Amino acid sequence: MPASVKDVAALAGVSSSTVSNYLNHPHVLGAASRERVRSAIEQLGFVPNESARQLRAGSSKALALILLDAWLPYFHDLSRGVEDVAREGGWSLFFSNSNRDDAQERRNLDMFEAHRVQGIVIYPLGDVVPRLEALADRGIRSVVVGPIPDSSKVASVLFDDRDGGRLAGEHLVTLGRRRILFLGNPAVSQSNDRLAGLREAVAGTAATVTTIEVPHLATEDGLLAGEQIIAMPAAERPDAVFAANDMVAVGVLTQLLRHGIRVPEEIALVGFDDVAQAHQSVVPLTSVRQPGYEIGRAAGAALLQQLADPSAPPPATTPFPAELIVRESTVGR
Repeated sequence: MPASVKDVAALAGVSSSTVSNYLNHPHVLGAASRERVRSAIEQLGFVPNESARQLRAGSSKALALILLDAWLPYFHDLSRGVEDVAREGGWSLFFSNSNRDDAQERRNLDMFEAHRVQGIVIYPLGDVVPRLEALADRGIRSVVVGPIPDSSKVASVLFDDRDGGRLAGEHLVTLGRRRILFLGNPAVSQSNDRLAGLREAVAGTAATVTTIEVPHLATEDGLLAGEQIIAMPAAERPDAVFAANDMVAVGVLTQLLRHGIRVPEEIALVGFDDVAQAHQSVVPLTSVRQPGYEIGRAAGAALLQQLADPSAPPPATTPFPAELIVRESTVGR
């Protein structure tokens, strides 16, 4: 006989209403209660009634997308790619935003596990592979956008961030820039890879690299970093800035122009992602193109491939290559 809510509650040592909240409103529970209920559900193989009905009928067609920071334009492009593939395959897609918060990322995974989506695409903050492997054992397949440890149960779609950083660095060195400032977030692995590529490009040259941490990789961070640059003595300012994404670069550009600092004559500026705002800015922005829409489509396709043949290993995908799009923020008119 299938396990019931009461069975889960008894094993977890909580009330039936707590189990119901876990299934429908997991955010109202504390971490300890969520973990007890989750563990009991896993031990009993419990499936909520509605999900069980849909799975028996073969009609459950729900997927989930968990974004690192839904407000950034790059993630708009990526989510459109995933959504288009899901829609073309006849699937419904639910969205959530982790907002660069580990706890929120875990809550999002809890929520979609409780609602028994059949697959998840995630752009994570931390290492979520152990959790995703546990979900795979329960029939919920997943694709990570970004680098992951080797896994026999979780697929990934990669972009060559390191080469993107190298392309940006080589471009700036070729232009004769020698004091390069990198703006990134060391908590984000892709940002670190871009910095590593930049350092590779300047190794053995007369150029140096310094860094300023930008916590949210948003336009406001760029504005604040721009203030720091402006406050430096003119002789100590960088002659080039490489930002880990375009929105930070746009913030820096705005601040520099407000204070009469010429771009690129005094400070050259490179962004990353090549979102629409890069070519729309007052000084069109040189940027490393990361094709968010195409990456989203690839992730969605990899997920549907797993769902079509659950017994097959996760599909291997070819990393998307970096491409430098040169505009006026580094070479002028």
